Amino acid sequence: MSEANQTSVGKTVTIKGEIIGNEPLTVEGRVEGKIDLESTIHVRESGFVKAEISCESITVAGGISGNIAASDKVEILKGGFMVGDIKAPRVVINDGANLKGQVEMEIDEDQMVAKQRNNGAVSTNSSHHQIDDYSSSDDHEVSSSSEENGLVQTGSIFGRK
Repeated sequence: MSEANQTSVGKTVTIKGEIIGNEPLTVEGRVEGKIDLESTIHVRESGFVKAEISCESITVAGGISGNIAASDKVEILKGGFMVGDIKAPRVVINDGANLKGQVEMEIDEDQMVAKQRNNGAVSTNSSHHQIDDYSSSDDHEVSSSSEENGLVQTGSIFGRK
């Protein structure tokens, strides 16, 4: 999309309320309330969002306080931080990023069935992770559980804090 079709919140701007639309949004200032976009959101290093967010995808280099539901992808970049829960099919937490919250990733059932046929492997249709004060530059603990056909699988990864 061209610059004309992109909304930007400047470094000195604070918006309180609800943002609804289908154009990309770049946040360099502060947004508080609710964001519901059918497009991408970029939270720059200077940006901070305190909101419930629904979008296609979001890239976080600044800060987020609130939950994110993305139809495609959530990415937290080095130096970015988030306190809240993430629900998206793809989640990327880069080295040096910080997250405190839960991550829920859902896999498309058609893709899962195709993978099972091709690999003969058992996969799950959802994954749920509880992450407490995760910093990707440190070792950490991740607990997970998943469910398929009524069977529940659980597991944990432990490391230094």
